[in-house]
Parts: sequence; C-alpha cells; structure tokens
Amino acid sequence: MAQSARLSRTLRKGYAKAAMKWSDEYSTGVERIDNQHKMLFRMSEDFRTSLDDGLGDRIYDGLLKSLDMYARSHFRLEENCMASCECPAAKENSGAHRRFMETLREFQDRYSADGFAPGDARELVDYIDRWLSDHIGRIDVQLKPFDAQFKG
Repeated sequence: MAQSARLSRTLRKGYAKAAMKWSDEYSTGVERIDNQHKMLFRMSEDFRTSLDDGLGDRIYDGLLKSLDMYARSHFRLEENCMASCECPAAKENSGAHRRFMETLREFQDRYSADGFAPGDARELVDYIDRWLSDHIGRIDVQLKPFDAQFKG
C-alpha cells in the first residue's frame, strides 16, 4: 500500500480536529512519565499556535526532528517502566508506539519528498493531539496501580 494511502487511512480512523490539553485524567502516577506527557501536549499546542500564526513552514522540519527524538526517548522510558512492573498493557503499549513512529515516518517522508505542506502539518498536529488523548487515556494510565514502584 502506498504511504499516502496508508497515512490517509490512519488519519480517517476516528481522528477529528481538536486541540488537546493536559488534565489529571491522563496521570499515570509516575512523575517522570507524566512530566514528559505534559511536554508532548505543550509541543503540540505550540506547533498548532505556530500554524495558526502562519509560521509552520519555518518550524515544521524542527518539529518533525524534535518529535522523533522526544518520542523515541519517552517511549523507551515508558516501555521499560511497564516491563519492570509487568503491566498488563505493556505489549499493547509497545505496538501503539511502533505504529506512532511509523505514522511519524510517513510525515517525515512526505516532507522530505515534497517540502512543507500546510495541510500535512495540520494533519500531523491533529493526529498527535488525538493520539495523545487516546493512547495516554486508554493505555498509559494502566501504569497507575504500579506507581508506588516508581516513587522515591
């Protein structure tokens, strides 16, 4: 399947445009993970603001690179935490992270091939917002019963 077709299908799967904000309902109880989640929400919000201000073409490349590095580091931490406490969501979490990175790679490939496209940038920030809400709210919060293992 062509990358753009797979990306379009991914984006159509229930992802509607909406700006996401951190709330305590996303708390895992693991301070380091929660702080990183808050940073991801801020990155998305800042990028959305930049797009609204017409600055997307100036920062899109940096966003793609920063998001890639940040997500890899964060995913590694989160997966290690889930594995160490034998969280039942560990396998689902790893799979979701892999799919996120595949989708991000598709955006990166499209940017490399075609340069900045405002529509792609909007799709990316919308995808990130919805992914954060769904992933954290459904999978990551399953760390909460184990949070005592990560305090101290």
